[in-house]
Amino acid sequence: MKAQRLGILSGVVASVCCLGPPLLILLGLGTLGLGSFFGKYHWYFILAGTLLLGFAWRSYLKEKRRCTTAGCRMVRQGQTRSILLLATLIVAVFVGLNLYTYAGGYSATALLQKAGEKQIVIPVEGMSCFTCELSVQKALGGLKGVTSSKASAKKGSVAVSYDPSQVSVEDLVEAINKTGYRAEEP
Repeated sequence: MKAQRLGILSGVVASVCCLGPPLLILLGLGTLGLGSFFGKYHWYFILAGTLLLGFAWRSYLKEKRRCTTAGCRMVRQGQTRSILLLATLIVAVFVGLNLYTYAGGYSATALLQKAGEKQIVIPVEGMSCFTCELSVQKALGGLKGVTSSKASAKKGSVAVSYDPSQVSVEDLVEAINKTGYRAEEP
């Protein structure tokens, strides 16, 4: 059924901006810079996913109405409805993540700093939501000498507390760039 395919596609398109960069990192393709691309156009992906979902529901309801009028039984009606409900949930979650991030629900704050540590704020291009922030923070957290980090898609930056005797600013920037987002030394 057309509605099933559109429903599945809507969930994939709406989630690609949030799930694409971490998936590329897992596949070892994070350095391609696609995280920044997804971040730059994330609202287009969200809009396209929402529109596809609307077309999927319209197709489903049109077919259901046709079968009701003709007195026929709709093929895979329950399965199609379940797929569309799941797709609706997926699209709603990713719309919510983006709105939550930009409404200031999660943002970089002052970090605790230990003796001998430095704190730096690094500009990062391409982060668009909560999952982008988590990807950047995870990459930095894997570096020896980084004690904490807080990324903010809204501010387009990440605050990092680190021990300069164990890790350099260049290492921090390189770790961020490996996630597919673009960072530059401040």
